[in-house]
Amino acid sequence: MIIRADGLNWQSQLTARFDSEDGHLDFIENKIVHSLEERPGSSIGEIAKELRVNRSTASKYLHVLRAKRKVDFRQVGPVKLWSLEGTR
Repeated sequence: MIIRADGLNWQSQLTARFDSEDGHLDFIENKIVHSLEERPGSSIGEIAKELRVNRSTASKYLHVLRAKRKVDFRQVGPVKLWSLEGTR
């Protein structure tokens, strides 16, 4: 996988570009944003558990939201802690 300097891979960029053509977030993206409003600094596992989705699904949508500049993460050891953009 090729990662750019800003940390985005080409798949995240393509997915974000495709998904954001109408400017709206989809259902899972909205659920993730709401979850991070309530609990900033959540791990993928915590988000997946709350939304009752697979970890890979949560990860995919978090990276799409990151490409849309809605969320970001900070690395703490092996764990990424996700928050809304600008609230870290």
